[in-house]
Amino acid sequence: MKPQKPDYSIIICTKNEEKGIKKVLGSIPKDILKKSEVIVVDSSTDLTPKIAKDCGAKVIFEKGKGKGRAMKTGVKNSKGEILIFLDGDGTDPPEYISKLLEKLKNNNLVIGCRKSEENKKFNLMEAISFIPRLLFRLLKFEIFDPLGGYRAIRKKDFEKLNLKSNDFTIETEMNLKSIKNDFKVGQINTPLLPRCGGIKESKFIWDVKSWIKITKMVLKFKVASKSHKQCI
Repeated sequence: MKPQKPDYSIIICTKNEEKGIKKVLGSIPKDILKKSEVIVVDSSTDLTPKIAKDCGAKVIFEKGKGKGRAMKTGVKNSKGEILIFLDGDGTDPPEYISKLLEKLKNNNLVIGCRKSEENKKFNLMEAISFIPRLLFRLLKFEIFDPLGGYRAIRKKDFEKLNLKSNDFTIETEMNLKSIKNDFKVGQINTPLLPRCGGIKESKFIWDVKSWIKITKMVLKFKVASKSHKQCI
């Protein structure tokens, strides 16, 4: 008997996330897990892949560098019709997967937006998300956490976007091409959880080159869109 094809492919890209991966995998709701395959695309030098494998995930070793490359490798090896991207550092609560899926019924792409409770003390991650939020508002892309990696999208729609990015610009490219393809983009709010290992271990936040590249991508898209409207 052939194994049943999963409805969902949960793809987690990791690089040295041994402090958080067990918590992330262990928090995936059982009812979702029954209908899913969990793929961890890894390029670690620590115990992340061993821990992930021990937790029942399918581990794929990615020799190339970059989150975008890892995401595309995960999709290439996936079998589900719906893709769920989840960070392996503990900042995205897997308990909210069902809400992503519910929202996806009427959207092409859904982004989980990390948001702290009102009156909470200053949080660096939320403060940093303010920058891309302003950038994407120039494009009328009203998503609270536009670069959030917690996402749900149908595989056919992901493939339609034909994403080229191999690095941290992958979410930016996904957003821009979603706009270009007239995709309906929805969002859900999720708690802003502390990063396992602390924010100092974040690869993206301290990657200045990626921030500059993202800014240029958005502004270039804005200029191109404006020129196109003038031509019409």
